[in-house]
Amino acid sequence: MRCVGIILLCLTLLNGTALAAGPDVVAYRSDDLPEQPQRIVTLDDLSTELAVSLGLRPIGVANLAGYRRWVKLGADHLDDAVALGSSQQPSLERLVSLKPDLILGVAGLHGALFERLDALAPTLLWDVSLAPAPQDAVTKGEWMLERLAGLTGRESEAGRVLDRLQAALDEAKGIAQARGLRDEPLAVLYPLTQQGLFIVSNEQTLVVSLADRLGGRNPWSLQAAHRLHRRIEINEVAHQPDLNVLFIGGFRQAPFFQSRLWRSLPVARRQDYGFLDTPYWSYGGPWSATVIVRQMAEALRQMQGAPGG
Repeated sequence: MRCVGIILLCLTLLNGTALAAGPDVVAYRSDDLPEQPQRIVTLDDLSTELAVSLGLRPIGVANLAGYRRWVKLGADHLDDAVALGSSQQPSLERLVSLKPDLILGVAGLHGALFERLDALAPTLLWDVSLAPAPQDAVTKGEWMLERLAGLTGRESEAGRVLDRLQAALDEAKGIAQARGLRDEPLAVLYPLTQQGLFIVSNEQTLVVSLADRLGGRNPWSLQAAHRLHRRIEINEVAHQPDLNVLFIGGFRQAPFFQSRLWRSLPVARRQDYGFLDTPYWSYGGPWSATVIVRQMAEALRQMQGAPGG
């Protein structure tokens, strides 16, 4: 659900001080953020996605090759961007040479660098956290996009992105309800096909937040603020007779899913499983969310089990 206006809270900030607790998505920001900045640098994939979602063209991007290879969204807006090294260790020397008027990053990676970044150019670092919160990753991504849109004068572009996401969510939820998945166990798993194990992700990851929006019930809810994933054994899957699964990573051709072991499981016998091709799922903005939830909708359509199990 779009929460227009909440991100426009008036906050009194000290330079280099974390923001007070509240329904906001900024962890650190400079006092002197510019109006409609033109020379934007992004230090992580989430910030890059948010920028290109709005039609912005960052002049410098950390993890540029990785973004082009894995995320890809809006990569045509990065043709002239300068590579700034890795998100974990961006090149401050290259950054300085670009003379940015806004630096975007995330507190988890760049919080310790805030004072140095702030001395170079106005800086804003997003608060991306696994801590349990009333807002899921989808809502937080919407707030981030709206916050950046307000700063850059791109409100209309943000509105179009968010409208597409809402339409995709409504469609996927309708398909899930038609299949009788309301309050039924629905898990998103990454299969370790060689080991016969599965990875479940934290509730605050983007992919789990999206799955939770479909109305099912997560049988392996992980809410530890310090833990992104955990592994589950195949016997745990076997003990969920009504389980529905969406597998991440495009593993539909993996030999494991033709094995006698897999075929013996209730979810396999009922054919209540599908595959998502997306290789990224932990963090992302509304554009990523739209891509993933559309894949969820298509996977649910293609499930061969009878609606309602």
